[in-house]
Amino acid sequence: MTSPTAETPLFDPAAIEKLRAVAGDQGAGFVAEMAQLFLDEATKSLDELKRDCERSDWKHVTRIAHSLKSSSATLGLMRLSAACKALELDTKNGVSSPQTAALSAAVFKEFEEAKPTLLGLS
Repeated sequence: MTSPTAETPLFDPAAIEKLRAVAGDQGAGFVAEMAQLFLDEATKSLDELKRDCERSDWKHVTRIAHSLKSSSATLGLMRLSAACKALELDTKNGVSSPQTAALSAAVFKEFEEAKPTLLGLS
């Protein structure tokens, strides 16, 4: 499994439009709240991810990657979601591979690259 490529868009604004549509009149505030909540929770999750990688707790790494994959896709963070998916698939059997370190590094990199987009939504 490889990490996301430049062909995967960093951000898909259509996801935000869907959130705004669901929230109706409260759309702008709802999106801002979701973005800030994601920033807060993802930061905690990435701290756990780092710790779990260091401990070789691959089952927990898989769970964190799965959760981040879904929530980042909801906010249109497509490269972050793809990086999380790659890590999730790599560790799903509870073991690491020769690619695991690079895949986990890609998750951290994509989160850092997604932060300006998230801050622009909040």
